[in-house]
Amino acid sequence: MADQKKVIATQVLEDVVNSSSADRVLVKDLVDAMDSVGFGLAIMVFAFGIIIPLPPPFPSIISIPLVLFAAQIMAGYSSPKLPKRFANLSVKRSVLATLIQRSASYIRKVEKILKPRLSFMFYPGVERLVGFFIFIFSAFVLLPMPLSNFIPGLGVLIISFGMLGKDGLVVIFGIITGLTGITISITAVVLGVEFLRYIKNFIFG
Repeated sequence: MADQKKVIATQVLEDVVNSSSADRVLVKDLVDAMDSVGFGLAIMVFAFGIIIPLPPPFPSIISIPLVLFAAQIMAGYSSPKLPKRFANLSVKRSVLATLIQRSASYIRKVEKILKPRLSFMFYPGVERLVGFFIFIFSAFVLLPMPLSNFIPGLGVLIISFGMLGKDGLVVIFGIITGLTGITISITAVVLGVEFLRYIKNFIFG
């Protein structure tokens, strides 16, 4: 069953694009197609939109559905739902196809290392706590702060992989990553430009 879910997770997005000949795809159709695999895939798609380099304000716009999904997880929803205002928006089919093409190989590689473990992370109460962390990380992206996009967004992405594979260890790692990103961003604000240069040199050499 776990293997079947992995196959579904990698193919759902491709099926949405390939089944439509229209120039644009409704966000509603995209989210509805993800219903069978719960929140994991929907969160993963929008998290990819945060960490892929895009000019402002796109990362902030993309993070809004993530905030909504996180709130729904905290409220106990079993699958993602979008308000009509967002559901009726559309995205260019070519843009969606490019996003899928760039992310598909990474998704398949990650799926190979996922395995069900630390199942307590998916108990209803704990899952709502995970939703709280996703909410915090996604909301943080909305703030005009240095380094507020990539690392918290990466944390959300890692959490989504764990949700897809029912891998509690990966979920925990995603939470740690997101908290690290928030800490770095807040420290950058407090310490200023020199800290940003240090982080840049540390990461990129």
